[in-house]
Amino acid sequence: MKHQACLGLVLILWSTGLCRVHLSLSSHEQVTLTQKPNLGLIKDKFLKRFFSTLIIFLTTILALPAQAAVILQYHHIDKNTPASTSTTPELFAEHMKWLNDNGFQVVPLTVITDKLKRQEPLPDKTVAITFDDAYVSIYKNALPVMEAYNFPFTIFINTQAVDQRHQHTLTWKQLNELGKKGATLANHTVYHDHVVERLPNEQQAEWVKRIKDELQMAEERIKEQTGQSHKLIAWPFGETAPELEQMIRENGYIGFGQQSGAVGLLSNPAKLPRYPLGAGYGAMKNFPLKMQSLPLPVTDVQPASDIAPQNGIIGPITLKLAKGEWVISQVACYALGRTLDIAWQNKEKTELEVVMPDQLPLGRSRVNCTAPGPEGRWFWFSKDWVRLTKDGKAID
Repeated sequence: MKHQACLGLVLILWSTGLCRVHLSLSSHEQVTLTQKPNLGLIKDKFLKRFFSTLIIFLTTILALPAQAAVILQYHHIDKNTPASTSTTPELFAEHMKWLNDNGFQVVPLTVITDKLKRQEPLPDKTVAITFDDAYVSIYKNALPVMEAYNFPFTIFINTQAVDQRHQHTLTWKQLNELGKKGATLANHTVYHDHVVERLPNEQQAEWVKRIKDELQMAEERIKEQTGQSHKLIAWPFGETAPELEQMIRENGYIGFGQQSGAVGLLSNPAKLPRYPLGAGYGAMKNFPLKMQSLPLPVTDVQPASDIAPQNGIIGPITLKLAKGEWVISQVACYALGRTLDIAWQNKEKTELEVVMPDQLPLGRSRVNCTAPGPEGRWFWFSKDWVRLTKDGKAID
């Protein structure tokens, strides 16, 4: 797109410059031109001004920010906690060193969310660090590394675990200390339950109100104990539903999931993507690729719900895309360990359809779509689902 814009400007400047060369000459030169046109002089002056303007334009447009940011998601920073939600202290230190050595700007999460609210470009190489569940290993193992680089960070707190002093969980005193050291303290509900589950005989309106009340309870408790209230909610397990997303929009929250991908101006503000870095997902061989990823600008996805049919059979999945700098012929989608066949729905190739190869298993599944972009970077989009059991329960 930049190249097309540059070409367009060349044509505009060329035609405009030809029309205005005479007006920019001195009065002596104008008289001379009236008497006897000096075509060589006109050409020289036009070319100098044209290329000066073009250089300024190219310098400006090529320096425009790549409207994207990346949000990292951690849980435990420990060797002795469950592998599925743990990153070793050594690997975490490697992540932080790489960000510092490669010129990434680590910002408070609110810097990113404020720009999204205002629909302002997100500066390239912008990263936010987040931790879910307020584990004590953040204090013991992550904090010293982040302090060494002066990196801010966010902790999403499920308040009941802190109130009841669960094992491996930070205390309010420690959280306040972290707040003074630059931590943003945000909402991870009260109970850390599966919010997609309904109680027996619970109607939709009752379910939505129950989750709304829980979010409000957690927000008030965090403010009471720390003085912070940002209306940022990380969905437990990354699970949500359109009805809950609509509810938080109406109540001024921004939500975060656990689906991978970069954040852009078209990202869903009720479920922004984050890169989970526990288990094997944080391996250094793929870390640079994720940090430099760009958001595949999906304007619509159907089916919209994150809750899969009870039988696990998903019909055709449709993505509508805004235009971008990716290589259309190399867009690829993956799910359940397979590469999916893509059927383009229009000649402009801005709408694609894929079909899941099998029924979804119980629990959480996702589709990832990627495409190569400029300078060796990758566009990335992820859509996740949760399939409940017959009795409406989610699986941890």
